[in-house]
This record gives sequence, C-alpha cells and structure tokens, in this order.
Amino acid sequence: MEAKKKATAKILPLLLLLFSVFYLVTLPVSALALLQTGAQAPEFALKDIDGRDVSLSQYSQKKAVIVLFWSTWSANSPKAVKRFEEFHRKYRDRGIQVIGINADNQTISKEDVENIKKFLKEMDVTFPVILDKGLKTFHDYGVIALPSTVVISEGKITYEMPGLPLVGTEDMFDYLFVLAGETPKKKIEPRYVPHHDAVANANLAMRFVNKKMYEMAYPLFRKAIEKDPKYMLPYVEMAKLYNVEGKLVEAEETLRKALSVEPDNVVVTGELGYILSKAGKIKDAMYILERIVKLNSHAPIYYYYAYVLAKNGQMKESMNAFDKAIALNPYEPMIYLLRAEVYENSMMLKEAASDYRKAIKLILKIRE
Repeated sequence: MEAKKKATAKILPLLLLLFSVFYLVTLPVSALALLQTGAQAPEFALKDIDGRDVSLSQYSQKKAVIVLFWSTWSANSPKAVKRFEEFHRKYRDRGIQVIGINADNQTISKEDVENIKKFLKEMDVTFPVILDKGLKTFHDYGVIALPSTVVISEGKITYEMPGLPLVGTEDMFDYLFVLAGETPKKKIEPRYVPHHDAVANANLAMRFVNKKMYEMAYPLFRKAIEKDPKYMLPYVEMAKLYNVEGKLVEAEETLRKALSVEPDNVVVTGELGYILSKAGKIKDAMYILERIVKLNSHAPIYYYYAYVLAKNGQMKESMNAFDKAIALNPYEPMIYLLRAEVYENSMMLKEAASDYRKAIKLILKIRE
C-alpha cells in the first residue's frame, strides 16, 4: 500500500504537467507555421549589437534584403556568416542588403553580448547584426534550424533555406549572384510562388485554427489545395489539425496526397513519418525517415526520427538524434514534448517532467 502511494505521489505532478502541455499544444501556435516563398515577410524592429535601431522597413527601397539567422554556438553559423560577409562586401552597392539576426538565447545577457561582439570582430563582419531578444522574430519567421536564410524583395519572401546544405547553399548563391547582376553560370529555374488566393485561404484557415474553430478551417485548407496543389503549407497544417483531433487516417491521406505532388518535400515527409509512428506503422515510418535524414539537416527530421527510433526500441540512437535536433534548434517545443513522451514510456519520470517543463516555457514564451 505504501509503495502504491509513493508511486502515485511521483506520477501525480507529471500528470498535472501533461494536462498543462495538452492544453497548450491543442491550441496551435501560429508562429510555428511554415513560411514559404511568396509569403509576406514579417516586419521586425530590433537593436543592433551597438544599440542602434534596425528595422526591415528601413531597407524597403533595396532590391532585396538577405536575413541570416545565426548563433555563436551553431556549428555551421561561422561558415554562413563568412559567406555572407564576402557577398556583402562585393555586392552591397548593388541594392542588396545583408542583415544578421543573432539567436544565441531567449534572454541575451551581458556575457552573451560580449561573446557575440568577440565573434563578429574575429570574423570582421561589416553588415548589420541585430539581437533578437525574446526570439520573437525567430518565431515569426518559423525558423527550424540555425543558420537559416530568408531573402525578401518588395516585402515578400522570395527565397528561404533552413540550415546550410551543401547543394542548396550553392543554388541559393547562384540565385543571389543573378540578383546582384552577375551572368548566371547555369540556367536558373524560376522560383515557385504559391497562388495568392491559396495563400489567403490558408491564412484564414490558420486564424480559425487558432480560435479552435476547426470545422471552419478544414474547407479553407481544402480550397487552398484546390487553387494551388503545389502549395504544401495547407496540406501540412490540415494534417496537423487532423492529428490534434486524433484523425490519423485522414492526416496520413492528406500528407500522401501532398507527396504525390512533391515527392521529395522534406517537411511533408517528416510529418508523415511522425503520423505513421503514432498510428503504429513503425517500419513504414523508419523507412521514409531513414531515407530523408541522410539527405537533410532539418531539426524536425531529426526529432521525428528520434521518436520513431525510440518506438523501435533503439533508445541510444534515439537520444543521439534528439541531441542533433537540439543542436540545430534548441527553441523548438516539439523536441522536448516528444523526448518527454519517450522518457515517460520508459518510466524515466524525472527526465520526462523536466522536458515537459521546458516545452511549456518555450510555448508560453512564443505566445507572449
């Protein structure tokens, strides 16, 4: 009897945390929605490393603004900063502005500022670097990995690239060189831009989702897909909504429909792997996630892969994959929610409670 009371006493706080997490995550966070080419670029007005005001709108007359999200602790950030510093020095007089947005921590300390200044001095950075205190801009842009790059022209996103993939980075710089007036070394394919009516329908659907008016959201997501079948965001967001309501079959069907249009889409593949794992289709989930994780370094791919590895009994490999996801983006609540569930299923309740608390703090911070 005494042992039962002790076990209940240990589990009760975790159950309360679970209730809090469930309440929060079933109210979707719009800041986590994926921004795509063609979307309106969120405005930002922050201070640079020396305390001067810097905003996106002050560069509205530029041909393009390149926004680089980076941090001192990110393994690939120095490479990205160096490449963009070289680009800035050569092309800043051709109407293209580079802005670095530092995302070292949610709360920037004096020590952080000194470390950032030291980093910038060592790299001899001349483009503006602003501090994203509270990480509001980071979340407004739906950043999923550091570094990440967004190119903005006439207020709209014309190119976006999470991480620093080898081939993807060179393709992006080819695009930027042409933008700067250079003759292309190879044929540059026009960037896909979703139909404006589809974007409007998807945005309205997300507003209904945030108000928990789900029945109003579904038909708008479907309209967005009908108007532009290549637009992946409504597929992904509708699948997430089906998942919230426990409709895993519908979620899987929606994501498979998206992949029939764009078979190699990393975001859609990751979401499908997660849905398959929740439905108990572990082998199918492992197959598609193992294939895509070798090709990409996006945080969602790693934490979904980590979750499936745990479901497959590969706990050590799972923890390694969670660590990789955190190294790419430690501010993503889903990482800690999934790892907490893995810990909980392994009766590691202390670790589970710790991760649930981290997730709650991050979600609340995003919603401020």
